[in-house]
Parts: sequence; C-alpha cells; structure tokens
Amino acid sequence: MKTGIAELAKTVLSARRKVFFQQKPIFEAYQSLAPGELDALARKIGAPIPDDLQVWLLATGYGDVGGELSFRGDWIAPIEKGQLKGGVIFAQDILGNFYAFDVHGCIYYLSRSQPAFARMSEDFIEFIEALIDRDYRVIDWTETLVTQSYDW
Repeated sequence: MKTGIAELAKTVLSARRKVFFQQKPIFEAYQSLAPGELDALARKIGAPIPDDLQVWLLATGYGDVGGELSFRGDWIAPIEKGQLKGGVIFAQDILGNFYAFDVHGCIYYLSRSQPAFARMSEDFIEFIEALIDRDYRVIDWTETLVTQSYDW
C-alpha cells in the first residue's frame, strides 16, 4: 500500500543530511502557498494540477529538495509540443532539466542538454517515494534512465 503524499511531505520536511560537522535539512523552503494560489496557477497554465502535487505544495511550499530538485512557481508551465503535449512542467533540477506530469499524472524527466525524455514514475507519490529511496539524489537517478527522443 502506498504512503499518502502528506506523510511523504512530513518525511521530507523532517529529513536531514550530515554536511561537514552539522545537520542540514533536506528540504530548504523558499515560499509558502495558499490553496487559492494553486487554483490561480492552474487557471493560468490551463491545466489541472494533480491532487497529490497540490497536497505536496501546500504542505511544503516552494523549495529545494536535497540541493538538487527545485519546486518554484516559475517552473510550472504547460507543455505545448511533443509527446507530452497537454502535460505540465512542475520542477527543475540544478542542471536545468525539467520534471513534468502528463495528462494521466505520470511523471517524466525532460533533458535540457538534448531533445530526450524518460518516464520516471506512475504518479507523483511514486516519484517522491523513489526520490526518498534514492536519498534525494535526483541527478544520480536521472543518469540511470533510458531516454527516448523528444519531438520539440
């Protein structure tokens, strides 16, 4: 049975990593969000935001996970071309790669350096579970993905 996204958010928010001689939070908050802001964002991009991603954003706000994965309102944008048309970009990593959900809620990696993409998970909960299991190292995870050509 899957863990709920609210519980996963609590796990991420309480996680810490040893850095030199101190403990550093895994999640570094940037900005909190209110439910009305998510509604306005969905109207702006012209696509619904999956429920689990909404719960995540309301629980964590915008911020960075593990120093590698960034959730910001600026990253959230509709995908207007290619195989994921109708989907939405929701995050960016430190290398500039994007992370998106398709119309079914599946999560994808979109390479910045080449026209390529790969499916990462069935849904946002599975994505966060896998990120936790991989010690929040999204870059290491993306290096293991088998990508296919993306038609921009």
